[in-house]
Amino acid sequence: MREEIIVVTWGGIGDLMLCTPALKALKEENPRSRIIVYYQHFHPGHKQVLLNNPHIDSLRELHVTSMWRYPRHLFVYLFKKKKWIKDRKYYHMYLNHVPATWIYEKNYKEVAADVFDVKLNGDRKIQLFFTATEEQQARERIRLFKNVVFIHTYSKCSVNHLWDIKKWNRLVKELPELTFIQIGMPNEPTVEGAIDWRDKLSLRETLCQLKYATSFVGVESSFAHATNAFNLPGVVLFGDTSPLHWGHENNINIYKGVACSPCFHYLWGRSCPLGNDCMKLIEVEEVKEALIRQVSASSAGFPQEAPAGELIGKLIS
Repeated sequence: MREEIIVVTWGGIGDLMLCTPALKALKEENPRSRIIVYYQHFHPGHKQVLLNNPHIDSLRELHVTSMWRYPRHLFVYLFKKKKWIKDRKYYHMYLNHVPATWIYEKNYKEVAADVFDVKLNGDRKIQLFFTATEEQQARERIRLFKNVVFIHTYSKCSVNHLWDIKKWNRLVKELPELTFIQIGMPNEPTVEGAIDWRDKLSLRETLCQLKYATSFVGVESSFAHATNAFNLPGVVLFGDTSPLHWGHENNINIYKGVACSPCFHYLWGRSCPLGNDCMKLIEVEEVKEALIRQVSASSAGFPQEAPAGELIGKLIS
């Protein structure tokens, strides 16, 4: 019987994405083993992130009924008695059991590798995989627009991630040459001048759509992490979290590093008692300039009728 490696997901969608490079390394280091991943039934987004991942042999829902459908695996999960179960290893995809910002000076992708006891070699990008049909549909949706920048302004995990909606509105207004498409949930603040795709697509459709964008701008969130899978040049705003732990090299990460930040693991989503200066100090002009650089660098390029140099000149002026 082949060795089985049992992995149980937990936490937010962004946390799961940060674990995918380690999941790839786990398969590479154990090519003969069957990797079985369970996602919690109350986290359907986890399934959308992991579908079609070639490093997973079996993706299953973890529910009460799993006690009868997969009793040996659930026993391992509940009681952690690895030594009682032969030919099985167990990993729990949860990175916040010990706040990493307190003890680590490295990215969460590296922290995940420590949890999985693997080494990240070569490609360290977030791992997202789509079918040919999904990619074709994404291309068809986006080809109607030019210079598409996806914009995401909200994070469920912390109110201290948020940037003033008036600044978002001004950013869009001052860059009319770009097509801003807002993604997220319908209860998030509306950005004036942006095309509204909030809740119009599934999570998986939105993630695939990012692959064909020109750029991205938003707060540190699951969509900001997803840009790393496609090496999409983006701009990410950091407040109570830091680029060291949650940032990616494909993005320009704007972080003020005020004396009290990063405070995410101290406040755990509660409102900042000191006025949220880490986000207030970020100005529209610096986000605008960073986005101009990223649009210029994007592999999506510019339409032939607007050469890159000419368009960038217009944007800067």
